[in-house]
Formats: sequence, C-alpha cells, structure tokens
Amino acid sequence: MVKIRLTRMGNKHRPFYRIVVQKSTAGRDSSAIETLGTYDPLTKPSTVKLKGDRALHWLMEGAQPTETVAYLLKREGVLDEFFQARPKAKGSYKFLDKTTNVMSKQSVVSAPKEEKKEEAAPAAEAPAEEAPVAEAPVEEAPAAEEAPAEEKSE
Repeated sequence: MVKIRLTRMGNKHRPFYRIVVQKSTAGRDSSAIETLGTYDPLTKPSTVKLKGDRALHWLMEGAQPTETVAYLLKREGVLDEFFQARPKAKGSYKFLDKTTNVMSKQSVVSAPKEEKKEEAAPAAEAPAEEAPVAEAPVEEAPAAEEAPAEEKSE
C-alpha cells in the first residue's frame, strides 16, 4: 500500500515537513517515491506548498493520506476535487468532520442555555436600570466625607 505522509526535516525544535508518497512499510525518513510539497507549521498561518495535480493523481491511484496530510489536502482543496470524482470515497474520511460534529453538538447543547440567558437578561436589565440610582448616593457620599475633612482643617 502507498501512503501520502509527512517526512520531518529541519533542526531540533524547528520542524519542517515534506509531503511525500511512500510505501506504508517504509520508515518516516526513508526514500520517497515522489515529493508532493512542503508544510511549515511554524509560520503564522502555517504554510503549505503542494502540487495539487500530483496529489490528486496519487489519490486516484489509491494512495491513502495520513490524518494530518488529509487535513492539509482538504485545506488546499485537493480532497474536494477527489470527492467530486469519487463520492463513495468520502466514507473513509469521516475523521475530517470531527470539528463539525463537535461544533454541532456544542451548538445543540448551548442553544437551550442561550435561551435561558435571554430569559434571565430582562431580569438582569432591571437591576442595571436601578444601578444609576444607586450610584447617585455613592457620589454624594464622598462629598459628605470631604466636608468633615474641610471642617477639621479650619
């Protein structure tokens, strides 16, 4: 089986990756069949340079990308082209929808909480309206404190 995966390059604590096509039994840094591009995670935003046509070619030939490479291919739009050509292949890439599933679960869970917050908001607004009234005596209090201080200095 052939895989599309990352080969680590760079120095200690300064990783830089090549996106390569290798046999699945080959080691991480062993010789590659073809280099498809590069990935630099240290730049903000991370930089991906990819030969999209060659990556699509290898996907059509049956090469399996690793999870990280699949995210990069999706970000670059190569996987979308692949799914248009082979819609049934989308089933083996369910892990790409993790963030979508998590976000949709959070929105379902948080939606009732937001409604409760909206119901609580009018009650919270009433004390907020009373707050300026409460602040007025507070402003007078320091003035009252200053007056005795002036009397002491006379």
